[in-house]
Amino acid sequence: MPFKPKGRHLTASERGEIEGLLKAKHTIRYIAQVLHCSPSTISREIRNHAVTVKPKMCDCIHVRNCTNHRVCNPSATNQCKKLCRTCPHAMKKCPDYAKAYCDELIESKLPVCNFCCHRRGCHYEHKIYDAKRAQAEADNMLHECRSGYDLTAGQLERIDAVVTPLINRGQSIYHILQEHGEELGVSESTLRRMINDCVLDARRIDLRDAVRRKPRRKRKDNNYKTMKTIKEGHLYSDFLKYIRLHDVAVVQMDTVEGIRSDKAAILTLHFCVAHIQLGLMLNEQSSAEVVSALDRVEQALGTELFTECFPVILTDNGHEFADIDGMERSINGGQRTRIFFCEPNRSDEKGSCENNHKYIRYIIPKGSSLEKLTQTDISCVMDHVNSFARKSLHGRTPYQVGRALLPEDLFTLLGLTEIPADDVMLTPELFKKLHPSK
Repeated sequence: MPFKPKGRHLTASERGEIEGLLKAKHTIRYIAQVLHCSPSTISREIRNHAVTVKPKMCDCIHVRNCTNHRVCNPSATNQCKKLCRTCPHAMKKCPDYAKAYCDELIESKLPVCNFCCHRRGCHYEHKIYDAKRAQAEADNMLHECRSGYDLTAGQLERIDAVVTPLINRGQSIYHILQEHGEELGVSESTLRRMINDCVLDARRIDLRDAVRRKPRRKRKDNNYKTMKTIKEGHLYSDFLKYIRLHDVAVVQMDTVEGIRSDKAAILTLHFCVAHIQLGLMLNEQSSAEVVSALDRVEQALGTELFTECFPVILTDNGHEFADIDGMERSINGGQRTRIFFCEPNRSDEKGSCENNHKYIRYIIPKGSSLEKLTQTDISCVMDHVNSFARKSLHGRTPYQVGRALLPEDLFTLLGLTEIPADDVMLTPELFKKLHPSK
């Protein structure tokens, strides 16, 4: 039978077999044949993991004829009746001490004493191969070899200089590696371990997704507004039937709110395939403002391009989406899109849009007022969000994927601008950069 593949380690059961075969006084070559490995592997295993056991008795060659007394303190007045050969303290201080070695161990082809039947009363230093101890030592050695980082101090400094400032900008490790992967020369898991081990200046708390989120607070009242409009023909079941019969793209729509006292809100339109999300400023969270915002988009794109890009819109049951006819009708007459609604309390039915809101919340945290923001501010926020590399897009940004799937005129007419990878900022500091005087 052929030898084991090169580089494969011995297992715990194989080490147990080695110990048992050594007790039976089998040769190294025979043990190697049984385990189907090289004799040098067995020899090296025994040499590296055999334990030297010091005898409890005197191991001097003169032990049988020795009659020395008071070797520790010859000038002592008290008479020590114990022979020095029986005292572990006096043994090594004797000027006549000479260490004895086992002739049988020296002459044996097996450099261990596992097979010896006189081990318990042995006067010599002997070696024992113990399978459990050998396995523990091998596991510890393997762990130490695989721990740490195969990088010089200069390489660590260069990685830190690139990664830490970008993490402080709110970028994820995945996004950083899409732009600087070849330059850094480390994997995503390695970079995360370096941060967890405090090798870099960035810390685990600087990574948003690595920090445990607080439990969601329960709503104290049930007075929040919901839509009470009749939605026949616009239900989620109608939506499923429609997309089954028509091969069209779906855009998901929702709003992002500020503090309770705010009237302003942000209307978001999310292209599911490309993950591009548009943000439109609403002066108040009302159905009239939503219709007005859609009218502005249609006016900028033209009815034909609007219908091509927004053939179907799926939204929730918020009161601001009550004017179904107003959202569907074109500013030039006729129908510009089809509106459908999720089931009540089923925001997961438009989960792509809801999940993408977390990037907006990185820049505009919950509890922040929206009153002082303008459409220019919101457009800049969405440019940074849409320029952020996504693992779900295989390292591409929504804008990069969107340019391959959506008409180029959509980007030109709406002024959608991709931000360079290193300039992407997903923290509230973005507004200080936009308004340095404030």
